[in-house]
Amino acid sequence: MSAPEPIHALAFAPRGSLGAAPAAPLRVSFPARDIVQVMLRRGQDAAFAEAMRGAFGMEPPAPGHTATGQDATAIWIQPGQWLLTAPRGVEGALAARATAAFTGFAAVADQSHGRTTILLSGAAAREALSRGCRLDLHPRAFGPGRAASTPIAQIGCLLHQTDATPSFELTVFSTLAEPFLHWLIEATAPLGVDIA
Repeated sequence: MSAPEPIHALAFAPRGSLGAAPAAPLRVSFPARDIVQVMLRRGQDAAFAEAMRGAFGMEPPAPGHTATGQDATAIWIQPGQWLLTAPRGVEGALAARATAAFTGFAAVADQSHGRTTILLSGAAAREALSRGCRLDLHPRAFGPGRAASTPIAQIGCLLHQTDATPSFELTVFSTLAEPFLHWLIEATAPLGVDIA
């Protein structure tokens, strides 16, 4: 007997158009992500960087930045710690790949079901986020490939700008995904939003 498939934290979220109806509404979607936290062991920086290059084809990103390599993105979250993310695949595959690559250099913890990602995109995305985020999101200060852990609407969030549309991946603990989404709907509805 196999275990049941886990249900996405926002599986029952509302869908459709809400609020104003501009020509270019904001878009909200719920990409399924595998998420693995990697915690570097002291003194293993060089070996870890070599392992990251070999297994994922990228350098560990610097503070406030991200890097994309072979089928995964690394997001710096604090000194010596990164999140690896990838589109949802075989259960546990990203964690197993990271564990094999980083054994002896870093600890690995699968966060795929503990965290939920919401994608917000559209010309007015910065304006919507500014209603609950204290960061300066102006393109001169925060652009594609940048990331920061910050409270948004008093909920801890990992904010990652993925492109210049702009599009932002907002990753929160799954237990807080529903109240976070309620805030996001309130922030985006006056600007017009399509929830996919």
